[in-house]
Amino acid sequence: MNSLKPMQWAGVVLGLSLALYIVYTHIQYFGNLTFLGGILLFEVVIACLWKYDQRFFVLLMIAFVWAGMHIPLQGSWTAARWIVLAAGALAGYVVWMKTPRGSFGLLHVIAFFCVLTAFVSATVSQYIQMSSLKAASLLLLFLYCSAGARLAVLGREDRFFHGLIWASEIAVYATAICYRGLGLNIWGNPNSLGGATSIGLFPILLWGWLTSEGPVVRMRRLVALLLCTYLVFFSMARAGMVSISLVTLIFCLCLRQYKLLVKAVALVLFLVAVTGMLAPGTLNKKVGDLEDTVLYKGHRQEGVLGSRLSPWQKSIDTIKKHPWFGTGYGTSPTGEDPGLDFGKISSSAETAREHGSSYMTITEWVGLFGVLPFIALLAVTLSNVWRVCAWMHRTADPRHYSIPLAMVVLSGFVHANFEDWLFAVGSYACVYFWVFSFLLADLVPSAVVVPVAGVASRAWRPSPVGFGAVAPNR
Repeated sequence: MNSLKPMQWAGVVLGLSLALYIVYTHIQYFGNLTFLGGILLFEVVIACLWKYDQRFFVLLMIAFVWAGMHIPLQGSWTAARWIVLAAGALAGYVVWMKTPRGSFGLLHVIAFFCVLTAFVSATVSQYIQMSSLKAASLLLLFLYCSAGARLAVLGREDRFFHGLIWASEIAVYATAICYRGLGLNIWGNPNSLGGATSIGLFPILLWGWLTSEGPVVRMRRLVALLLCTYLVFFSMARAGMVSISLVTLIFCLCLRQYKLLVKAVALVLFLVAVTGMLAPGTLNKKVGDLEDTVLYKGHRQEGVLGSRLSPWQKSIDTIKKHPWFGTGYGTSPTGEDPGLDFGKISSSAETAREHGSSYMTITEWVGLFGVLPFIALLAVTLSNVWRVCAWMHRTADPRHYSIPLAMVVLSGFVHANFEDWLFAVGSYACVYFWVFSFLLADLVPSAVVVPVAGVASRAWRPSPVGFGAVAPNR
């Protein structure tokens, strides 16, 4: 061993000398902010790869959320997020394959066929290079979900979900301060605010509040939950409102929390009644404004779904023109001429438009034949949600870690009916949803047969205590 030490020191000296030489010969680049930003990103990625299971999921979500928010350095993260995703997917896959943790299941196989379909659709696209790159981004996302995300959660569920609740609370308070205190629309348009709060925050806070251990923690989480609910309604995004309403209803019914459901409805009616007594004229005006803003979205003559009829009809017309493999994954040509110098890497007004539904979007992108694997992927994911809900109803126990995952996925399923983010990999909502969907496949309680005296054997779910669930309320 002693004979190796001089060689080790020689290697260190040689490495430092080489680094100093590179710095000296490229000193002019250190005045370039882009170059310095690239070095900083490289260092951050390396630091997160060093403790992959503890840090990388946080870095990935920061990168995608930051790129989707209206805050300083948003443009820098727009490009950097893809570097982070690629590093996380490749490193996570390598580590996962070297670790005896778990195998790939049906969901992962279907996801692989979805990626193949995306690449096939890219070959018939008018913008083949752009569509191929978007299909590659889908491959990286599903690869990360299949390996890297599992490293961050499996075996350390307690730390992950407690950290997730803390992050959700901080995000709610920060959002409320920015919107109501500073007047900053950090999430962009109201639909983005509604989507972020209804999908990313509300299900986690609802579950976290119900499983709180002490009165102080319970009260703190209740305040965050009510504030999150207020932000959803403040956004006037009906997709978000419908999502949290349905999640609350299913959550309470499956856990047999009927009193909680009645209290929530009574509280809403009480607040409406008090407002009506104190200021009836103001209430009538607000009800009228709310009806026009939420239900009709300024399209009263066309009906409740009037704002969606036009994009839906455009999508149907496009599907009829490209029925089998669509317009190419990630591209929806609008008919405008992009010109000869058109950049074929990122979306623009010539290749992207509103569809009014994520399900309509993916059908247009990959066609009626290509959408079959995506339908199977959604069906398997929805079946996992159903299994969790069935377990909740049998046990009336909210402590299992699959429950918040199922509620997030359920909220995403509902919200995606009205927005286009479900398969748009550049969206933080897309990354968040599919990470949780793949984790749900691992954390769904497995059924066992338990003999019951005097009756036939019945299937039930094992206790969540042995599954790394939070402690019961005290």
